[in-house]
Amino acid sequence: MDFENFIQQLAHYLTQPLPGEAAQFKMAPARRLTFKEYYEEGKINPKQSAVLICLYPYQDFVYTVLTLRPSEFGIHSDQVSFPGGRFEEADESLQATALRETYEEIGIESSELNVIGKLTPIYIPVSNYLVHPFIAVSYSRPEFSLNQNEVKQIMEIEISIFIKEEIKGFGIFISGRKEKIDAPFYEVQQQKIWGATAMILSEFEFIIQPLLTSS
Repeated sequence: MDFENFIQQLAHYLTQPLPGEAAQFKMAPARRLTFKEYYEEGKINPKQSAVLICLYPYQDFVYTVLTLRPSEFGIHSDQVSFPGGRFEEADESLQATALRETYEEIGIESSELNVIGKLTPIYIPVSNYLVHPFIAVSYSRPEFSLNQNEVKQIMEIEISIFIKEEIKGFGIFISGRKEKIDAPFYEVQQQKIWGATAMILSEFEFIIQPLLTSS
């Protein structure tokens, strides 16, 4: 796959209307409400946060990186997620939040990254965060530096795996509130990716699928 050609096509796609919740909901947990319904039912005022989908070339393929959270990480313990975190007053923007958190968690300098767009924000009811997913590009494989307080494991994943139906399943998970949740998942590297991260990936999958199959 020609990495630069793929990134050019993706960057163009991201300037168009996004598939949004319709794509996210293909990997949504049971009883998940729409963003509008959460506002109508709970009168929510969510905190803002951002995550980063970092894309880079490796072994002639396009890769991204996810993280496995430590067991002592609160309501998101032992879950797979993109690097990211909450917006802080010192951040110039939510994009800056995503870049800062990525550096703090896995050591990628913001100077190495070119942000090419973002996906549809997603609300996480268990923590009352509205998460803004940004997509950035590194034109070489990053040198990772693991922050062990926030990350147990780095997962480098070739992105075409997310369009394969055989990695998808449905299971029962325990939420941060210790409730059982029925949810679909992606299974990658012996880890089940579910919840908000799976929903973000579902929209990402919808976008990259035609780009990968046409290349």
